[in-house]
Amino acid sequence: MADQIMWAGRTLSGTDRYGTWVTTSLEGWWDSPEPKGEDADRPNADGEYELPVYNQARLISVTGGLHTQSHDETHEAMTWLTGAMSGRFQVAGHGPELWCQAVRSTGVKFTPITDTYAQWQVRVKARDPRKFGEKRTFTAAPLANTAIHHKGNYQATPFLTVTGSAPGYTIKIAGQAFTVTRALTSSQPHTINYRDGRLRVNGALVTGGVSSSRIMLVDPGQRDTLEISVTSGTATVTCELIDTYI
Repeated sequence: MADQIMWAGRTLSGTDRYGTWVTTSLEGWWDSPEPKGEDADRPNADGEYELPVYNQARLISVTGGLHTQSHDETHEAMTWLTGAMSGRFQVAGHGPELWCQAVRSTGVKFTPITDTYAQWQVRVKARDPRKFGEKRTFTAAPLANTAIHHKGNYQATPFLTVTGSAPGYTIKIAGQAFTVTRALTSSQPHTINYRDGRLRVNGALVTGGVSSSRIMLVDPGQRDTLEISVTSGTATVTCELIDTYI
């Protein structure tokens, strides 16, 4: 089993102020989520049409035991665990440290067996089934392209921060252009999250200011190119990529 499991700031595998938590089963974490999609038969032909296939939410069931020093600590731990509703679910050990955002999908089962030992089970759901690992940072300036990559097994979403002073700029990832016409000033950095393709200035959403937005996700196992160009002035783009798994 994993060396340490945390959920919503609570230890599920390891030692904390209540005692020693032992996880005996972690179902749904190591597996891929179930696929979802539509099926459509080809009329008067063999097989089916090729329609998009996506992933369902990730369902995780965690079962284990808790060893404490006293009856009171057992019940304190029960109150603590059963209060969790949502938060980061993080697993370390047996590979890279990975996490997702998860919410409780059923009630927590907590059964005292003796004064100092209890068994428990919690089921959680990651509505976004992806798992995330190490964050990688890459920087590019005009005429200085940079290779970017990640070590996951699923497409990763770039998050960009642009600093400098220029009337506009164009960013390319793997040759796909994202052109910003909103002026860049030294006191107001721009951010672009490729998950929604929106431009933000000092954290505030900007309406307009983008003339083209070819959003490019970064595939696993290959190197793509990050570049930025300006007609005048200067700009630097920093790209954050998180190792992304499914």
